[in-house]
Amino acid sequence: MINEHTHWAKQQFGKSDLGDPRRTARLVKLASTLANEPGKPLVNITQSPADMEGAYRFIRNENIDATAIAESGFKATVEQAKSHNLLLALEDTTTLVYKHSSIRDDLG
Repeated sequence: MINEHTHWAKQQFGKSDLGDPRRTARLVKLASTLANEPGKPLVNITQSPADMEGAYRFIRNENIDATAIAESGFKATVEQAKSHNLLLALEDTTTLVYKHSSIRDDLG
């Protein structure tokens, strides 16, 4: 049975060109795992020590181009957007003002 998060991960990242189909499969699995348990640490949501190690190897892999991952997500979003007659572009215009200079310096 394919869960909603697994379907989403395949749709978003299944066509990523990471130079090796195993990398793409790992990306889909990692994205699915993270989507299923948003906000939780990776170490707490992987199903086995092998999955955790695979995720960390993927993250540390210097041969994986983050741009390729982003591009895959952008292309999937464009394809999904084509199926709608109307799209809303929502923007958060919240601004924060920090009056204390010590905090401003720390925040950049």
